[in-house]
Amino acid sequence: MDINVVINTMLKLFIILITGYILNKCGVFDAHVNKKISSLIVNLTSPLLVITSVSAVDSQDKNTILMMIGIGFVMYFGFILIGKIVCRIFPFPKEDYPVYECMCVFANTGFMGYPVVQSVLGDEAVFYAAMIHMAYSFFVYTYGVINLNKNTGEEFSLDLKQLMTPGFILVCVSVLIYLLNIQLPPVILSTVDSIGGLTSPLSMMMIGSTLAMYPLKDSIQDWRSYLFAIIRLFIIPTITFLVCKLLNVDPYLASIAIITNGMPVGSMVLMLATQYDANKEIVTRNIIVSTVLSVISIPVIVSLFIV
Repeated sequence: MDINVVINTMLKLFIILITGYILNKCGVFDAHVNKKISSLIVNLTSPLLVITSVSAVDSQDKNTILMMIGIGFVMYFGFILIGKIVCRIFPFPKEDYPVYECMCVFANTGFMGYPVVQSVLGDEAVFYAAMIHMAYSFFVYTYGVINLNKNTGEEFSLDLKQLMTPGFILVCVSVLIYLLNIQLPPVILSTVDSIGGLTSPLSMMMIGSTLAMYPLKDSIQDWRSYLFAIIRLFIIPTITFLVCKLLNVDPYLASIAIITNGMPVGSMVLMLATQYDANKEIVTRNIIVSTVLSVISIPVIVSLFIV
């Protein structure tokens, strides 16, 4: 893989991110617009991007897909373990352990991971990435809620309706299309491809617009945010690389896991922290710092472990 392609990809995405930042400062984007775009990406464009990617996948080895979904669940249990170890080793405030643990588990896979993987590894990689991270939604509404719910004292109850989002349903549809080898009519596939193609620019503009609403000064002055960024952007993908090497995972599938696991802190952590009265300021700072530094870290990770 040509590292220049990766660098150019990250520069392109960063320019789109800056465009979103500027649009917010100019009053074109605001919190209401961000929320609507986020919903559009999660529930429509990103899942359709996954459906589009099915056409680029070899339909002969269906057992691999089912295995990847299972491995994805095991991987997220591993993230939970990493989060607990990180909080015991590094000097993070004990009362904020649940927040740091969740930031270890939940990266910005959907908004940033899929567009980066598509740009670097092609359309086929998006489908594989979606399979690996299908467990994301399950753990967000189980582990994430349980962990951050400690601050409220309320009892946890699993609501299956929360799991059955339009986005999750469409990803399940993509799995059925793959397993049943369904051939979509060209006009439908072209339409789905056009809508799915909006994911990358919309995601990056929304991230830029969201960053414009956060207190940048407080974020860049918090040394713990830089420490955690090293964990999120370098240590976790490095652990992923080592585990893949140890288990002799296919290099292409390993590359997908390494890249997606090296994404910045996910915005879903902030949503949960807001809902359950956790430390939103810490999440906000880490989202800003890890997102900005990911423009540098992703090419580094690719050059070290993939190229």
